[in-house]
Amino acid sequence: MFGKAFEVSMNRVRDRVKIREGTDNLILTVDGDPYRMVIGMKDAMEKMGAVGNDEQAAKDAALYFAEVIFGRDQAQKMMEFYNGKAECVAGVCGQYLTQRLGKLIEKAQKK
Repeated sequence: MFGKAFEVSMNRVRDRVKIREGTDNLILTVDGDPYRMVIGMKDAMEKMGAVGNDEQAAKDAALYFAEVIFGRDQAQKMMEFYNGKAECVAGVCGQYLTQRLGKLIEKAQKK
């Protein structure tokens, strides 16, 4: 009678990610604006590139990278899951970005 409903969407990127290490699992959710995520990831890559041999800078950069994707609270959980190892956090974020998140962002930006 009324026809098709009007549809509204912010075209946010939404996803669930399961991180598994041995018998331990961590499930995280992604809910972000694709344009802000791209800008944040560029900033994160710059921070990662400027780390050098500074362990604290590496930890801060990896945590920032995770925050861009998962948010502050979940990034902290990820860092705890990997016992403060920045290379693990950055590695998982990089894998997720290249294998899945990049495609989700591209799809959201096309809408």
